Amino acid sequence: MTGTAVRRLITGDGHQVIGVAASHRGSELTIKARKGVILACGGFEANEEMKRQFIANVPILSAAFLGNTGDGIRMAQKAGAALWHMNAIHGTYGFRHTDPSYPFGLRTARLTDWSPVIPISRNGNMCWILVDQKGRRYMNEYPPYLQDTGHLEMLYLDTVSQNFPRVPSYLIFDEEGRKCYPLSLPTYNDPKIAYDWSDDNLKEVESGILTKADSVEDLALKMGIAPAALKETLKVWNQACQKKVDENFGRLPETMMPIVTPPFYYGQVWPVVSNTQGGPVHNEHWQVLDAFGDPIPGLYEAGECGGIWGHLYLAAGNLAECYIGGWTAARHISGS
Repeated sequence: MTGTAVRRLITGDGHQVIGVAASHRGSELTIKARKGVILACGGFEANEEMKRQFIANVPILSAAFLGNTGDGIRMAQKAGAALWHMNAIHGTYGFRHTDPSYPFGLRTARLTDWSPVIPISRNGNMCWILVDQKGRRYMNEYPPYLQDTGHLEMLYLDTVSQNFPRVPSYLIFDEEGRKCYPLSLPTYNDPKIAYDWSDDNLKEVESGILTKADSVEDLALKMGIAPAALKETLKVWNQACQKKVDENFGRLPETMMPIVTPPFYYGQVWPVVSNTQGGPVHNEHWQVLDAFGDPIPGLYEAGECGGIWGHLYLAAGNLAECYIGGWTAARHISGS
């Protein structure tokens, strides 16, 4: 039944899940489950309160389905479920649209993935660096699986100032970088919401997502950063590009591009979550477990709603988990 939102799990004697309460076209109804319920309702990427509670108390933009608001997780909790790795997300960093009604973060360009054991197989030029709110570079901007790990260094809490000095960060590039490729590859999951990033990045300069400056000093002033600090950061970076050695953060030589040709540009970037990983704990049958490790009778899950992955993403692992989890739960629930 499409267009039918489940509101609550219905439990019977012994906390067994025996059905669901739902709404369909304005009517409330209950649906009896003969053998059990499988929760396949995703994570909590679109739930701001859950992101603040479980990930970090900073803005984390979402590139995921707007319907992923943690409904299944809360329903499972009400039924007594234990939770695991609620702070683990896969994501990167990206831009915020200047239209406040646009609901998605704009992830940076999808550059070639690599891992510590599989090198970049083709040109991996990255035309930018990231700096914090004092103009200091703080990370390898091109880590393994950038689209799944790029956000991790941004979530640093400075216990002296008691703030997050890397949220937002500043993504900096020059005129040569502007001409390389579109700096973002927007993703969206709603047919009514779309954004096409321009090939030359100039539409985004006009809209204010990116800001242009005629000199490094002008760039620093527009960012609210001491010009001397930013000049030193760029000096060190450009020297590293000449040597093809990033002594500070170990960025791969084939990804390094100098930032020397005016005009210069920057854009504010935030952590962007592609998918959350936390949710109800499950066993090998995909049965949801309670706080003592015992299966909750009649309750199962599949996919991202309590996925098995932690901080590091195994390529295509989430998709495989959807298939395998659903197949395993269905076989167990039917007794086959």
